[in-house]
Amino acid sequence: MTSSDDPNAEAAVKKLLSEFSGNRYKPRAIHDTAWEYRKSGNYGRANELDQYVIEHWPGSTGEMWAKMDMAKTDIGLGNDAAAEKTIDILITDFNDNPELPTAIFMLGEQYYNKAFQFENQNREAEAKEHFQKAIAVWERIVTELPESDATATAHAYHFSGCCYERLGEYEKSVEYYQIVVDRWPKYEYAWSAQLLIACCYEELANSGRIPAADAALQICNACNKVLANYPGCMVVTARSLLTRWNSVALNKGGNK
Repeated sequence: MTSSDDPNAEAAVKKLLSEFSGNRYKPRAIHDTAWEYRKSGNYGRANELDQYVIEHWPGSTGEMWAKMDMAKTDIGLGNDAAAEKTIDILITDFNDNPELPTAIFMLGEQYYNKAFQFENQNREAEAKEHFQKAIAVWERIVTELPESDATATAHAYHFSGCCYERLGEYEKSVEYYQIVVDRWPKYEYAWSAQLLIACCYEELANSGRIPAADAALQICNACNKVLANYPGCMVVTARSLLTRWNSVALNKGGNK
């Protein structure tokens, strides 16, 4: 769906809106259609369809997702104040909805993706600003929402750790990664969090913020935990990486 002027697309949308009144999947179908319009850059038509869901299914999960998508549009267009207001509304009105943590995570993810876009354009100040905005959104999952979705909460910690790493705040990043491996050892990215702890200690040593020998012990410890606790992860399959890291860490440790 590239244009609201596309007669085939619009005919399908009009049929969807006018028929299937008793179908419980109708709000989701409209929402998915709005998502397709939004993906193609047709934000106006996407918002019209999301507004239709909001007006016809108030208080429903469909309304929650429609508002989330409209907030994603605001973030994409740089309307941060409007997005923040919508986040406030979502947390107030849908606090007991088990899907809310995932919805809020996706809004932080929008900032996270924009940060990398700015990095690729060598716009470092804007990239850092958007990493910080992503952290601020994900912090609300941690501090304001019940842990109804452990995956979304683990995502919030893990990707906040990634943001802190990009910002050069390696101590904070280690703190967040450690929470992930301690609380959710079976989380899909727990192995990555454990490995990234080693990366952070390497950066701390390279920058002179901690002694190389101290970093070496932490790097070895983190790498060995990856080997022991996540034998099926991709980095263990490429075992040479961990072997090299352990070797580097031990060499650094010997240079006191």
